[in-house]
Amino acid sequence: MNKFKLPIIIFAVVFIISAAALIFFINKDTEKDTTERVEAPSWIHETGSSGRLPITSKVAKSPSATERNETANKTALDNIAGKTTQSGSKKSAETATSNIAETVNKFKNDIVTDVFLENLAGYVADNYQPAGSLPFKPKSGYSSASFKGINTYFGLNLMGLMPEAENIISARKSIWENLLYPGTLSKAYEKYYSSFLDLVEEKGITAEKKFAVKGDASEIRAFTAKERADMFKVSAAPLRHVAAVLTSIAENPDLVQAMDGYIKAEKRVERANAVFQKELTESNYSQSVIAKNKASHAGKILKDAIIVREKIKNGISDKIKTFCTGPCDTPNDAFYIAQWVFRRVKADHNRIESILSGSKLLSKLAKQMEDRAEAIKNNM
Repeated sequence: MNKFKLPIIIFAVVFIISAAALIFFINKDTEKDTTERVEAPSWIHETGSSGRLPITSKVAKSPSATERNETANKTALDNIAGKTTQSGSKKSAETATSNIAETVNKFKNDIVTDVFLENLAGYVADNYQPAGSLPFKPKSGYSSASFKGINTYFGLNLMGLMPEAENIISARKSIWENLLYPGTLSKAYEKYYSSFLDLVEEKGITAEKKFAVKGDASEIRAFTAKERADMFKVSAAPLRHVAAVLTSIAENPDLVQAMDGYIKAEKRVERANAVFQKELTESNYSQSVIAKNKASHAGKILKDAIIVREKIKNGISDKIKTFCTGPCDTPNDAFYIAQWVFRRVKADHNRIESILSGSKLLSKLAKQMEDRAEAIKNNM
């Protein structure tokens, strides 16, 4: 037994010293000042880049040990005095449940959510290519955003749009049924445009891209204030383009009717191609003259059907550019936009007025983005 006494004594001494050291450092940490200010990063002004985004530089003070004890004692005394009654607790719980239910219902009823606005603002910032940015190193900044790009980006995953629907197809249908209802777009615009512009500016402040420097070297850095202003300015261009194309389509119903002819021509191409593929397979299998003649004839019918379809497509695109008064040429997506309009209005031609209203709102948003660009310049 004696041979264990010395190790036990050594272990006890080490344990006591370690415990004393731990208590000492804990007490030292709790005495630190918790009122320390946290400054905004050096790359941002306290008023933001346009003066619309204030930066909070204070951190909420954590309660000290004494304050925590006082709070605990007060709570205990309140409980003893009967100030926190069962009926009061029940009422608070009911109020909390009611607030949660109200929030959930609001979230369900709002198709356009904060998540969608956040993603839309991110899309705008991500598609801004400043001068000298890689991989293309443009001489001046531009936006690669487009009607087709944004439709694909949000159409496949909705990205924060919240309709009540069983699948993605019915969800898209529900979204446009709601947004193209008379007056809905205008109300949504007035409700969200200011927050959206602030979010775009915020994304511009935090965004980083790779830039070319001397030689083959590159660097990843945030946008300068000048580049953030440029982001707003060039991002207005795609909006003006889509607004001009939509206006030319909405103000000329014949273009929408012509799309019906294109859809029929497209279906003829599909049927002709199916026949051609069948005849071609049989021709390759049998190698007979009759089978080869049938395949050749089916191929000619397919070729003629394609020619008719492309003539209708080119005719619609040319007419849109003829009617268009604005930046309609670039990008070359007028026909894609016409197809989109046709799908929206074929079930309800009254929606054409909502689309025309939407085109005016896009022009208005473009102007407000240009104004925000000027505001950023003035705060540089």
